[in-house]
Amino acid sequence: MFLSLEFPGGDKHVTFFARDLAGDDGFDLSRHSFSDWDSDRSRADRAVQAANRELGAKPFNYFSMLFNQFTWEGTTGWEYWSRDYDKVLKHALVVAQALALPLHVHNSFDGALLDAAQKAGIELDFVAAVRVANPVTREFEYTNRQLDNGEFIRLVDVVLPEGTPEVGVD
Repeated sequence: MFLSLEFPGGDKHVTFFARDLAGDDGFDLSRHSFSDWDSDRSRADRAVQAANRELGAKPFNYFSMLFNQFTWEGTTGWEYWSRDYDKVLKHALVVAQALALPLHVHNSFDGALLDAAQKAGIELDFVAAVRVANPVTREFEYTNRQLDNGEFIRLVDVVLPEGTPEVGVD
């Protein structure tokens, strides 16, 4: 599973993507097909929702406008209807932590990254992201081309502010 934060373009806001999802063969949004509880899609979607609940000031969610806008075989993507990029980054990092995976940032979000981290009290560094050697899905080849072109960085040495809740998905 490959996690990223990016602006997908068009009229879409910043989005958290989980791509190259294992256990997603035959997923069809137009049919009432439910993902296996242990599939990458199910785990990613649960982590996104759990982080939104846990980071929020009870009884409210962290984001009132968070939509699963990108849903096709091998991909799930949650669009934040917010310009509070500090909150977006914090939420995405809590999700990545819950899934025990690194978060990648597309260069479309680069301009907001460091300001968002500073505003949120997040310490981080980054390195160049590298091609995924053995992707699960054929569709991931497009993202691998983006990785080859240097369009993503991988966040490393991430330190979230003290008191940030941890989210479980298992």
